[in-house]
Order: sequence, then C-alpha cells, then structure tokens
Amino acid sequence: MWPWEHLLFGYVWFSAVNRAVWRDHISDSVGLAVVLSTQAPDLIDKPLSWTFGLITTGYGPAHSLLVGVPILLVVAGIAWTRDKIRLAVAIVVAYSSHLVGDVLALRANGPNVGRVLWPLVPRDPYETDLGFVERFTEYFGTFVVQMMHPENSLLVLGYVALFGAVAVLWVVDGTPGIRWARRITHTNQ
Repeated sequence: MWPWEHLLFGYVWFSAVNRAVWRDHISDSVGLAVVLSTQAPDLIDKPLSWTFGLITTGYGPAHSLLVGVPILLVVAGIAWTRDKIRLAVAIVVAYSSHLVGDVLALRANGPNVGRVLWPLVPRDPYETDLGFVERFTEYFGTFVVQMMHPENSLLVLGYVALFGAVAVLWVVDGTPGIRWARRITHTNQ
C-alpha cells in the first residue's frame, strides 16, 4: 500500500473506534499519532532495506507481529499508564491498520500473511540493488503509469471517491491538525 492509502485506511478505522467509544472530535495530538502510526512500519523498514541493506525487503521488524507488535504494545502501554488512553488506542489502531493493509494488499499479488511474520517467513531479496530514492521513484512511476491506463479509470474514480469520503469524515471529526495550525497562525499575528 502507498503511504496515503495506509493513512486513509488507518484514519477510517480510528475514526470509527473514536465514534464508538468517545463520540467526540479527534484532537490534534491524537490525529498526529494516527498519521505517524499508520506510516511507522514503512518509515522504519523501508530505509533499513532500501538505504542500509540490513533486511532483504521492505517488510522487516517493524512489520513483524513478532517484533514490531510487542514494541507497539510497550509504546501504547506507556501512553496508557500516563492517562493518554485515546492516544494509546490511536497508536494501536493506526499501526495495526498498516499491518492489516499490507497483509490484504490486493494489488501486491493478493493477501499474504508472510509479510508480517519476519523473520520466520523469509522474503526473497530484491532483484535490483536500488537506493531509497531510486526504488521509490521506480514504484511511484509504475503507479502513475498504471493509473493513467484507460482500463484503470474505475480505480481512479474509486480513489477520488475514497479521498472525498475520508475528507468529509475528517471534517466531521473536527479537522484534526487544522485547529493546531489555526492556533499557531492566530498567536503569531
């Protein structure tokens, strides 16, 4: 999944949990936790692989149910013990959504639980040795070309609808992140 797909997927899940449990707006700090937690596995594992060559693919310890999840639970536990319960839940839901999204990643050859079982399930190394920028550019270029094919117009429309729906949900949730920016802007005037 792409970073924005992980963000949308995780945001929808946390918004649903927030509505079911707390029934009020998402704060800026919790919204930021959702953003960072939906990206964390890739922010850790992609550089470990693509830049440093420490793991064979972009699915490593941060994606692992055996390594990343216990660390996630420690971080969430620390937030929980400091009475930051909503923050702890946001971290767990958003991070977990990333892993679920990668397992389900239907465009990446279908569901694959092996993506979250590092180091038990070995992954074939990349065929080419590319750095972070080169690999991202290659993948993103392929994505853009695919999105421009006429046979993918339904996928593009789905993307637009999904972005629109999540934007509406974000507004209904109180536009977390914008309030913070407004406060900064108003205090600097």
